Amino acid sequence: MSHTTPPGFGVTVRTLLIDAGIVTRMGNPDWTALARRMPGVNYESLRKAVVGERAPSEKIMTAAAQALGVKPTLFVEYRLLKARRSLDPDHVGWSAAAKALNRWEAKG
Repeated sequence: MSHTTPPGFGVTVRTLLIDAGIVTRMGNPDWTALARRMPGVNYESLRKAVVGERAPSEKIMTAAAQALGVKPTLFVEYRLLKARRSLDPDHVGWSAAAKALNRWEAKG
């Protein structure tokens, strides 16, 4: 069985911007326009997340999803963040983390 690697945050957001017509006159993604649609997120933080200089934070992924009219679970990084948290006793408690681990191991 072959599995393809899903595109990362930057590639996914770029595609969504182009598909939504949020582009410059040259047809490139209009990152400034997207940043303006993301309350509480500055352009530089968005830029770093898009180009991979910094992992996209939950705040950035949630804001981008809202601005683009999609669910944040579209981003593989968001799903990974949620999966990691489900296994972290500091986030969900020991019992819930152990149950999540058992479910994950049963799938593998």
